[in-house]
Amino acid sequence: MRCLVALSISLLIASCGPGDWVEVRSKEGRFSIKMPATPAQTTQEVETAAGPISLRSHQLIDGDFEYSVSFSDYPDEFLARNGPESILDAARGGTAAEGELLEESAISLGEHSGRYLVLRDPSGERVLQIRLLLVGRRLYQFGIVTPAQDRSAAEVARFLDAFALLQN
Repeated sequence: MRCLVALSISLLIASCGPGDWVEVRSKEGRFSIKMPATPAQTTQEVETAAGPISLRSHQLIDGDFEYSVSFSDYPDEFLARNGPESILDAARGGTAAEGELLEESAISLGEHSGRYLVLRDPSGERVLQIRLLLVGRRLYQFGIVTPAQDRSAAEVARFLDAFALLQN
């Protein structure tokens, strides 16, 4: 009987833990990702080398962690004049302007190229780990901000690895 009670308590504790994340699906953005809770959605116009573009974001602050997924579409004529690498370079430059670039590496998702960046904010207390992914004319940016000491937290990989492209 004691074993059964102990097992029931263990299962209850395990089911209430950090394991229950919400799948966020964006039909408009054609992606899915998992977050600890449902994020807020915003749209804003931002000035870029391609001119003003609409940036759509899904953002969540959960304790010391900040989760964000955003996407924007570049004009076809801008893409014709600039290759994927220069667009990713420009996106890195815009992102890195917010802090010190600690790491950068090339990534891919299928045939789509991208970058993985790690940046430290000017205070040195927070770290942003972000993936940039160019899919056709759409640039996805999904990242997580953590306290500097939690840089390799399991939640970072769990969030970043949960990103998936959806079929139309």
